[in-house]
Amino acid sequence: MQLLQFQINEMNITDEKLVTFLIWMNIMLLAIIIVYVAVRVFRPLISKRLSKITEESEIRPVMPKETETGADDAAKAAIAAALYLYFNEMHDEESDIITVKRVSKTYSPWSSKLYSMRNLR
Repeated sequence: MQLLQFQINEMNITDEKLVTFLIWMNIMLLAIIIVYVAVRVFRPLISKRLSKITEESEIRPVMPKETETGADDAAKAAIAAALYLYFNEMHDEESDIITVKRVSKTYSPWSSKLYSMRNLR
């Protein structure tokens, strides 16, 4: 016990500071316990309430009412054929050959170290 008191006195920790530290540690521990209990208690209640809300508001498909648009069967067939031709013939046939051309010019002012060096004399 004497050794512990000696080390605490060496670090200049007074009894008031030690008591204040222990009180704050207990407050933090109590806060963590309260949050844990709150989560354990309220999570099932919230999930039950959310499941009731989702059951009540299920997504029901809304079918549009049949209205007269003026489009007859021939127009509908023409539109369907146009869409079919557009989406199926959209891509051209291309060759799968890629050609890489090497350039013999290796000098470029961008790669020249001469222009990037400064004369510091």
